[in-house]
Amino acid sequence: MSSQETKDHRTVRTRAKQACLHCNRRRIRCNVVQMRPCQNCLSLNVPCEVGVSKRGKYPRKKTARQHATSQTDGNSVQLPASSGKGETHSFTLPVVDKPKAGDSHDHLIPGTASTHQTVFFGESSPLTVVIDEGRRSPEKGTNEMHMTRFHYPIPERLDAFSTRDEAFRAHKIKQEAQLKADGAFSYPPSETCDTLLQAYFDWFHPCFPILDRAAVHESYTQGSLSPLLLQAMLFIGVSLCTDEAFARTEFSVRYWAKFLFYSRAKAIYDAEWESNKTVKIQSLFLLSFWRGGPSEERDIRFWLGIAIDLAQKRGMHLMSKFSFNSRREERLWKRLWWSLYARDQQSAAALGLPPHIRDEDCDVAMLEPDDIREEIVGGQSPFGVQCMEDLSYPAEMAKLAKLLRSIVSTQYSPVGPSPNDTSRAALHQQLVDWESSMPSELKPENAKTPRAKFLAGLLHMTYHNLYILLYRPSFLHPPDGALDSQGQIALDAATKSTRVLEDMLSHNLVQHGPPHLITHAFSTLCLHTIHFRRTSGTGRKLAEHRARLCLLSLQELQKSWDLENWVLNLFFRCLDDRTARTLRPVDASAPSPKTETRDLVPAIPDSFPALNIISEAGGQTLDTPLEEKYPTGDISAPSDWYSLFNSAEDYPDISGVAPSHDASLNLQNLESLYRFL
Repeated sequence: MSSQETKDHRTVRTRAKQACLHCNRRRIRCNVVQMRPCQNCLSLNVPCEVGVSKRGKYPRKKTARQHATSQTDGNSVQLPASSGKGETHSFTLPVVDKPKAGDSHDHLIPGTASTHQTVFFGESSPLTVVIDEGRRSPEKGTNEMHMTRFHYPIPERLDAFSTRDEAFRAHKIKQEAQLKADGAFSYPPSETCDTLLQAYFDWFHPCFPILDRAAVHESYTQGSLSPLLLQAMLFIGVSLCTDEAFARTEFSVRYWAKFLFYSRAKAIYDAEWESNKTVKIQSLFLLSFWRGGPSEERDIRFWLGIAIDLAQKRGMHLMSKFSFNSRREERLWKRLWWSLYARDQQSAAALGLPPHIRDEDCDVAMLEPDDIREEIVGGQSPFGVQCMEDLSYPAEMAKLAKLLRSIVSTQYSPVGPSPNDTSRAALHQQLVDWESSMPSELKPENAKTPRAKFLAGLLHMTYHNLYILLYRPSFLHPPDGALDSQGQIALDAATKSTRVLEDMLSHNLVQHGPPHLITHAFSTLCLHTIHFRRTSGTGRKLAEHRARLCLLSLQELQKSWDLENWVLNLFFRCLDDRTARTLRPVDASAPSPKTETRDLVPAIPDSFPALNIISEAGGQTLDTPLEEKYPTGDISAPSDWYSLFNSAEDYPDISGVAPSHDASLNLQNLESLYRFL
């Protein structure tokens, strides 16, 4: 037999194209390509994880040169910055590349060391039946399962980024180029960014700690922070910064600045430029604080619903069933989830709509102060440091959010409240127990610093509002027309809320409050207004004074969150003429009420078409100065309260119904009005 024939008859053993990490360490043959988990891991009952080959992925000189060249054209964003002496220059913020096949931008997926993309399936999914059957352990019993069984790696050949055709890739590249051309990746000077980010971490982060302060600080200083997240953070920062800090920026109207950052973040999200799901959830949560007009579809519920949907797709609502790679990841997930939960319950209760999150679907441990503790950021930065009250406030707000859900579901159910008072008494006792176990640093008498007064005030406003919700029906419809003990509880809670607002107003803290403070102040206002109509003498004067304090608080909150003027306008239309004239604040700088206000203060349009990515009419972009599009006098920003509190007597009602001159007070309208705030 010739040598060629011998070669042809020789049995050739081919190496496996891929082996799992377990088989690779043991140097044994692996059939992970044919089945997952492989036969060896299945028999030994060990996790079958597939690593990523390093072949061809180490840096080469030619690639490094090409990468250095590309940093100055397609993969960087030029940001204007000032040197502090009036001079301007530019610095480069690298743009995070789109993920390639095998890359993992979802670094917070728990329970797996694989760099593949993963998908979450819950208990009811039929896929879990087959996988559970293959993962049963004969040695440990039939019910022993892997903690990671809810997250399943997607095979690389089915990865979405590796199967996109060239036409779709070209479309995405074109979208990214259009975003850059339209200014979606443009930012203010570095001094302004530092000021706005400082405001974010001073006033917003203690209430909703959805970010890892140290990680954001590192990304920001390195210039690699996600543009979507950065624009969303700047939107919150410009909303909550003090008037003095805003005056130091290059913006003239706060509303225009907020809309600019919001529009840029929305444009980046719409283009699906950001792929990191955690960053998406965080950014969408921030965008949910945009307060548009009543006809705007992308409102609080829209952005919050998408954020919650993404979080549930990642399995955040079943966190207790996962094993995390690090304690730091678990803390961030818990903070993010409970922030979503609290915000969802607050907005659902305020709007009178069902929440997106149901308690029976979730299995997440209650937030603890240790979950909020962060690593200390070294060096000087605009990000600040944590205080003692920062650790306790989010955990206590999570508990109150659970109580809020219980109160709304039992007392405001569409099928009606419980026929007996057992549930109300039990909820009342839960509120008493919560107050008795409140951390000492959050008690008003122990609050010494502005931060402590701010957080203690917000916490107690939320606490008193729960009493108002629990006993408001008894206050609105007292038996025999006389206020009973249960109705008095709601009125006492409103009185205590007003005292908290007065204390916060005296320290200039109301302006920095989150949007749910608007709901609490308006709910308190409604009770004082009703009490004003029902009483006389000194009690009537006190009710008037408290109602005015609530209106003053709403005016302060208007600076940050664009209070819907039409709601308060409708509020005054629900009152009889005498009550409306008494409570309506008068602006000393405003013209006489006889002047036609509709000519002086134009109505605010529901949308701003010229502020989109590209104006259909003028072709203006996101980086066009807003003052050029809407000069002063051409549009009334929502901060103008003249039309709200000084409207002419013949001004038609916003709903098209003529104002009622009846001396009675429409309690049903007042009861439902609070939801819009």
